[in-house]
Amino acid sequence: MTGPSPQGSSLIAQWAARSGLGFELSPDDAWFRRWEPHDTIAPPSRYYNSCTWTTYPGHAVLVEPWYAADDVEPLERGLLAFAVHHALPRRAAMRVGEHFLTRVAFIESPPPPTVTLGDSLWDAHVTSFAMSQSDAEIAFHPRLRKLLAGWGFQGHLEIRPGGLVLFYPGLQPTPEGYDRLLRIVREVVAKAVEPTPRR
Repeated sequence: MTGPSPQGSSLIAQWAARSGLGFELSPDDAWFRRWEPHDTIAPPSRYYNSCTWTTYPGHAVLVEPWYAADDVEPLERGLLAFAVHHALPRRAAMRVGEHFLTRVAFIESPPPPTVTLGDSLWDAHVTSFAMSQSDAEIAFHPRLRKLLAGWGFQGHLEIRPGGLVLFYPGLQPTPEGYDRLLRIVREVVAKAVEPTPRR
């Protein structure tokens, strides 16, 4: 950023230190770009204030995506969570609602197909994307769908083998926003990697 760091950065750094998380004001952009292209999320110009929570066997990175030029304040600010876990399954994405970071242009890659899961509640409220219905059913299995439905989830969740990206609208780049997003992404990952019960 050519000007001062984003507003609130020092408070986020203090929260990360208190919480035992790694903090970088200007994290390695290449790490985030390896997740692109996203299926439903537009890529930001850059990232700020990454906080990394590490646990065995994975880790989560909370970060502010910057949707403006470096020296300009964006019209809206929010947070993204990236999680790495070897047990995350197939690639699929879902979206509830339209948000400031919703991807509307598909220049470098075609949009993923829209699918239904045969779950009437889910299909009535959620737009799901995957190469097949089976991929979406495995990624968004019934226990994960129940968790998200119980929250009345709005936002974006993209799962791919070994990782996921989550956007939960309304969370601001403040210590409170980061803290809540960390709790959300922990619960989502824990539910997403639960083994399928044997019949």
